[in-house]
Amino acid sequence: MVNASFINRLSQAVDQIEERRKLNRPWKVVTVRRSLHEDGNAACDRHFALHPEDRDANVVIYNFFGEG
Repeated sequence: MVNASFINRLSQAVDQIEERRKLNRPWKVVTVRRSLHEDGNAACDRHFALHPEDRDANVVIYNFFGEG
C-alpha cells in the first residue's frame, strides 16, 4: 500500500535526479531555422512560439536557408 510518506520520498528522489541532470548538462543548445534576410530576434520569437520548452536555452545556433 502506498502512503504519503512513500510518495514524499519518491518525489524527493525525482527532484534529486533532476538536479543531477542539470549539473551534467549545464548548457541548453537550440537550433533555429532562419532565412538569410530574416531578423534573428524574429526567428527566435517564431521558434519559441512553436517550442516553448526551448525558452531557457543558453545557446542559439542559426540554421540558415536561402531563397535560390
